[in-house]
Amino acid sequence: MRALLLVAGLVLAFIILSPMLRGWRPRLFGGGERPDQLVKDPFCGTYVLRSRAFRREKGGEALHFCSADCATRFARGERPV
Repeated sequence: MRALLLVAGLVLAFIILSPMLRGWRPRLFGGGERPDQLVKDPFCGTYVLRSRAFRREKGGEALHFCSADCATRFARGERPV
């Protein structure tokens, strides 16, 4: 009987505490950015995985491109076709 009450108490504590722990998870495991999140290429408008994107910085802001060609053309000031 005691074991059943203990298990029920642990399950109840987990149900109550789990929403609070979800908010702390990004900080506990290395920041809020996910490497496989989709990001939009500012030049051609396609979406690419952050982990596979070509990253460039402009004015302290990180920009993500689908290819080195798009990054170069964006840097030159060309317009997308």
